[in-house]
Amino acid sequence: MTSTDALRIFLPLRPAALAEAQRLQAWAQRAGVSAGIELASALPDKAGAALAIGAFPNGDAWKSLSGHALVPAGDWQSLQDWAKSSLPACPQSFSCFTDQGPGQEILPGEFWMDDLTQDAFNLAMAPPEWALLQQCPKAGGPRLALAESCTGGGLAARITALPGASALLQHGLVTYSNTAKRRYLGVQAKTLMRYGAVSEETALEMLHGLLREADLGAAITGIAGPGGAVPGKPVGTVCIAWGRRDGSQQVKTCHFRGDRWNVQYAAGSVALGGLLGLLLA
Repeated sequence: MTSTDALRIFLPLRPAALAEAQRLQAWAQRAGVSAGIELASALPDKAGAALAIGAFPNGDAWKSLSGHALVPAGDWQSLQDWAKSSLPACPQSFSCFTDQGPGQEILPGEFWMDDLTQDAFNLAMAPPEWALLQQCPKAGGPRLALAESCTGGGLAARITALPGASALLQHGLVTYSNTAKRRYLGVQAKTLMRYGAVSEETALEMLHGLLREADLGAAITGIAGPGGAVPGKPVGTVCIAWGRRDGSQQVKTCHFRGDRWNVQYAAGSVALGGLLGLLLA
């Protein structure tokens, strides 16, 4: 495929691999190839460069056509191999996970940069959840626990969508209410009253509750919108804490843009970036 060609990316009508397709689309465009994403119940019999991600009823016949390829959802290695062999050479990109990135935002909370900085990772454009899983051996590695409020289990879903997630994830809790934060994570009532549920103090106490029974932890609490803003805490305010049981623990307040999904996805990516920093340090 040359930079003058156009790439069509097909997903099933229930596109579990949408984020993967968007990531691949950004890769293609960075390599100078125009790429579009389409949803289909069955793959169209049309000529031209095309890639399908996921399961389709006519997938086996379709991929036998010239210029067509089919890869399973969640298999980033296959997507990466296809991109390297089928797309023009792409400039190196380094991933940075934050609310205000200096590079190109390719997905909420994730920016690609041309240079490697202290806060960036050389992930070869891989999803952060996939990269995190690669750092964990199949058995005996650090076990991760998650506490999610405004993301509602979305981060755990991103990790468990990957084969082999049991090597990393021990458990996840959706502590949406203050009562749940107190009961299951030991967040103190005085902390909630003084600082509020959306605060670095609450996020850290959520993390401490997780680390009683896990090696690694990440906690997220915030305002995903469209309502819920309070003075000093607009929609998009999210506090994220991560750390090791017997090591460093960090917390960060982010202010994300966009709708509810954008805020939730971005918060999960920043949490993953924090966990990657622990394992790659």
